[in-house]
Amino acid sequence: MKKVAVILTSLSLNLVSLNLLNVTAYAQDTGDDNIAASIAPSPNPSTNPSLDLATIDAAEPSLNSKKNTLRRLVKAPPSFKNIYHVKAENTPSGFQVPRFVSLKFGKVNGRTGPSRDHPIAWQYRRRGLPLLVVAETHMWRKVRDITGDESWVRKPALSGEKYVLTLETTPLHAKPETSARISAQSQANAVLKLESCTDTQWCKVSAENGLKGWAPRHKFWGAETLN
Repeated sequence: MKKVAVILTSLSLNLVSLNLLNVTAYAQDTGDDNIAASIAPSPNPSTNPSLDLATIDAAEPSLNSKKNTLRRLVKAPPSFKNIYHVKAENTPSGFQVPRFVSLKFGKVNGRTGPSRDHPIAWQYRRRGLPLLVVAETHMWRKVRDITGDESWVRKPALSGEKYVLTLETTPLHAKPETSARISAQSQANAVLKLESCTDTQWCKVSAENGLKGWAPRHKFWGAETLN
């Protein structure tokens, strides 16, 4: 039986910059900081002709060209040093800070401060995107993304479900060991659900289509231990 690996194509980290000089009309507040968005399939699947790979098409949000879209490629994620740690019993949420969360919706506004009176700094357009909570109030969370940028997001727009971003093209193994069969391959910046991690620093991840596999923890952003 012919072995077929599978590529998980990435959803680019879509962050829409709301620069008031360029998109004044769009910067008007809609009053909704968590907007459910439909996701359209990508018309151009990525394939590598040198490999016998079955390609899984990525889905990307449909974008309005008038909205000054900025796609940022991350070469080196920010350090987790110099983050103020707060124990769970001392936070409004009852969870420790810092901690990883994920976006619950396909469109979420990130503001410059913890209220709707503050202007929008970013609009995140990627459901499941992992974010790091670095501060919080009862209704708002100050989050840091993989590029190191920070903004305030309302609590209902965030989920405790664990997701990760692949930092580079990453083979996914059938077992948590380098000698195990490679069952899939994930492209850089793919969002995958974090299933579990072992004491040996391997993590099991899964894609929306049900494909699963193991890779070393350091291959992902969002899987780091923060204690």
